[in-house]
This record gives sequence, structure tokens and C-alpha cells, in this order.
Amino acid sequence: MKRGTAAGFAAVLTCSTLLTAACACAQAAEPFPEVPLPPPAVRPHRWAYASMVAGAGLVAGSFAFERRADEAYARYLASTDPARIEDEFRRARHNDQLSSAALFGGEALVAFGLYLRFLRHPASDRLSLEWRGDRCALSLRY
Repeated sequence: MKRGTAAGFAAVLTCSTLLTAACACAQAAEPFPEVPLPPPAVRPHRWAYASMVAGAGLVAGSFAFERRADEAYARYLASTDPARIEDEFRRARHNDQLSSAALFGGEALVAFGLYLRFLRHPASDRLSLEWRGDRCALSLRY
């Protein structure tokens, strides 16, 4: 009796699977509805490019400050007058600090420009809500 029940149960499952699959094939033959994609928003990236150009300018300027610091340090080493020695050393340190500040600031501006251009998404793209009579859609992106 147990074998007969198991065989009957297997036959019912097989038939129901075949019937469901036959109906599913008929449904899959219908074309999918087309979902129109919104056109990509064109946004100018002026601030990003301006930041990158300003950063590149600061990095290039840091090399000029470095050269001026090296020249002042060479004059410091060659000088024999105590007042001039102190003045040249102060100039060398000042130009060296300006060089470091310009280099770090330029690198930060270039990185910020790259962030603005490629990584940052405007606030309007993060949350969107579409409301129609037949459906409602909410999209939240981090």
C-alpha cells in the first residue's frame, strides 16, 4: 500500500509540474513591457575641472618655491656675514614651507576635483519618487 501511495503521489506531482510548465511557457512567449529609461542628465563639471587645474597649478608652483628655497640655502651656506646668514636661512625656511603647503594643497585640490567629477552624485539622483495612478516607485541610493 505504501508503494502504491508513493507512486500515485509521484504521478500527481509529475503531472502538476508538467501542466504548470506548459502554462508558464505560454506566458513567457508574451513580450516583456518596455520600460523607458530617463535620459541621462547633462551636468557641467566646471567646479571639478577648476579644482583640478588649480591643484595642478599649485603643484607646479611648489617646484618653483622649492628651487627658490634651495638657492636661498646655498646662499646661506656661502655667506659669512651673521646678519645675512640669518636672513638667508629664514628665506630658505619660508620658501620651503611655502613649497610644502603648495604641494599638499595642490594634491588636495586635485583629489577634491576627482571626487567632484567621478564619485559625487548630486542630491537629486539619490532619492527619486515616481507616482502614477497605477503604481508608485521610490528609489533611494547611497
